[in-house]
Amino acid sequence: MDVEQFVLFEVLFGIVISVLLFFTFYQNFSAVLPVGCNNNDILENQFTSAQYGYPNRLEGTPLFRCYGTNACYNQSSAYQTCLSNECYYLNWHNGQGSYSAVQNCIAAPPQTVLSACRVVSPSNTADLFSCYQSTVIANNATMIGNCDMSSPVCVKGDSPQCPPCIGQ
Repeated sequence: MDVEQFVLFEVLFGIVISVLLFFTFYQNFSAVLPVGCNNNDILENQFTSAQYGYPNRLEGTPLFRCYGTNACYNQSSAYQTCLSNECYYLNWHNGQGSYSAVQNCIAAPPQTVLSACRVVSPSNTADLFSCYQSTVIANNATMIGNCDMSSPVCVKGDSPQCPPCIGQ
């Protein structure tokens, strides 16, 4: 092995170790980094950025799933959530847009929105919503990370922000 190959190997090895450490500890550092789960119970991705002006922390994406903290999924409402999210994203960017255009899009979705919402799944980022909006108890099959604030019991899979779940 000559010097050039050795240096290349060392650089690649360093990059691999850095990436592995990042993925291992990203939740601990996400409060400092501009991306990742930050445990504030608010989903912050490209859709909520368009709708509410939140920062885009890529939450709910394959890299940062954030289930049970910020990203909630409910199978029965996922399609409507997707339509709404996609319409906001399509018609409202950087605080510029029209609410009437969003409402028209939701009422009669264009083909691009219908195509984006064809897959109803927790893997479709547009199907997710902020956990603070949740009104149902998670059953770990059709719902992920949901929490009904009026429920007196803690169900496995509920958001850690649920009052009965804190400290358990």
